[in-house]
Amino acid sequence: MDLLPVRAFHPDPRDRDASQLVAPVYDTLGPEDHRRFESRPHNAATFSSRPSELPVPEFLDRAMDRLSAALAAGAFVQDPSPALYVYAIRFRPPPDIAESLEERQRRPDYLLLGVVGALPPGSTSSPLIAPHERTFDARVEERVRLTERTRTHFAPIMAGYDRGDHQVNDLVESYLGLDRRGLSFDGKRPPLVDVELDGTTHRLWRIDDREVEEKLRELLRPQRLLILDGHHRFTAASRLQARGVPVHPLTVLVEARDKALLLLPWHRVLPASVLTYPELLARGRSRFPTVEELPPHGGVEAALRALRGLRANGERGFVAVGPPGMAVFRTRETSGEGGDYEALHRFLEGDLHLDPSGFSFVRSVRSALDAVQREQGVACLLPPLSFEGVEREAFAYRVMAQKSTMFLPKVAEGVIFAPAMDGS
Repeated sequence: MDLLPVRAFHPDPRDRDASQLVAPVYDTLGPEDHRRFESRPHNAATFSSRPSELPVPEFLDRAMDRLSAALAAGAFVQDPSPALYVYAIRFRPPPDIAESLEERQRRPDYLLLGVVGALPPGSTSSPLIAPHERTFDARVEERVRLTERTRTHFAPIMAGYDRGDHQVNDLVESYLGLDRRGLSFDGKRPPLVDVELDGTTHRLWRIDDREVEEKLRELLRPQRLLILDGHHRFTAASRLQARGVPVHPLTVLVEARDKALLLLPWHRVLPASVLTYPELLARGRSRFPTVEELPPHGGVEAALRALRGLRANGERGFVAVGPPGMAVFRTRETSGEGGDYEALHRFLEGDLHLDPSGFSFVRSVRSALDAVQREQGVACLLPPLSFEGVEREAFAYRVMAQKSTMFLPKVAEGVIFAPAMDGS
């Protein structure tokens, strides 16, 4: 799949406080986050992310106004000619996520490198590019309308390629003079963007050597791509392309089996007004062949132990937690990497007629249990995932439930954005 150079926008390299312009990716922001970034003039969140209380038409008007104001003020600049870029993220997982990782995955810091460009028009229907999750239609349409209104893609989709020879990363490291294995950002070429956001460092370089650019494109061209993060943005681009709009999605390509790329499950939390733990147990016993109640008050360690046990034994299912207990639900009806999600959602949506758009999706077992304590609801915890399994399902054209996988690290809004179509 060819990766096209782009005339990218990014914070002005002369700005000594570019960290005030960037924000976490749009769909991770809550009300407090919006208030925090709204107070920062020209921050990318003010034109890329909609607060939940703001109607979509008003958001689109505001996004256009604030984007125009940020560009007019020179907060972001557009490079004079197209190029590929390198996006590097150095991060340390928060403690609640770190404790969910297997021992072999744990290290003090992680450094991920990616190559940024655009996918060509029509690419979203290519069999060489595979999404692996369903999406929420309302969120997709919001991204469609934002793209139509601003003619801009504000954060790159993250996609993974699988090259066992590491030639892409080796070439990037050589060009920049980086030592990725030593977690060193210090190279021979200064970055265009160097910002810290919530403890994570984001850096961006422009590739000005045409020979290096062409070699990278050559190495990446035969690769099939798995969409890792940004399914709603990818689906929005697909929808626009299907309508005849020649959009070319901004994308960062990363090595899919890089040890700095972490894969975890999203967990679900349902408020007590929707479902209580006793109700879940009662209805679940008639659906699942095995419902094993665990000793109460086991906490995070007991939940993690149960989830890892499911995977170690090759079983499909999930762990439910709520006042006053914890239980493991096992199923024989499904297989494949998405089988746990399929069993859970078949039960919640099919049997209980619950709408997944009303669920809360949380990043860790600890945050799920904290939410249960606050809301007295139910947490449905999913076991660990494997990249190989997700890839196998995706290229067999089987998609998992919405918000199944959480790939880390995530790109930030405002580090790099680009016109969505020619002439923008």
